[in-house]
Amino acid sequence: MSAFTKTMRFVGDLDDEFYDDERQRDVWNEASAIGFQLFYWSALIGAAILAWTGSTAGAWFALGILVLATLISCATLAYSAARGVNLYTAAKLGRVRGVVAGAIMAAGYIGALVRLQPDVYSQVSSWAGAAVGAVAGGGVAVLIIWQMRKRNARFEAGEI
Repeated sequence: MSAFTKTMRFVGDLDDEFYDDERQRDVWNEASAIGFQLFYWSALIGAAILAWTGSTAGAWFALGILVLATLISCATLAYSAARGVNLYTAAKLGRVRGVVAGAIMAAGYIGALVRLQPDVYSQVSSWAGAAVGAVAGGGVAVLIIWQMRKRNARFEAGEI
């Protein structure tokens, strides 16, 4: 077991005797998922509102919350992948809630960056460049996910 997996298991307290009972474990895992999602959505919405309505200090707090939420999501995905479950092959990615979460997160990041760097985004060309960069980056991410799904489908079909 890698140091990362051991650390994540420690953080989640997964070796506790509480998890020995299957029903308790299942209910607690559901409750933990609900708690994580509730916190995640609250943080995203709060950060997006704070980024647009707060002062410069509020924008820094919003940016910190958004970066932390992004890092925690990445750690969650990494733990899942380390345990052999790939979200990108197992989940439907085009669901409405994913699009809404992405839009809220983007609104928060954009709001914080606009508040913190007003001179950079004062010209239309800067906004156009940022938009093109966002579309290009999103396109690359979609292509990578598509390739992963295709590769994992071939693997599960026994072709690799």
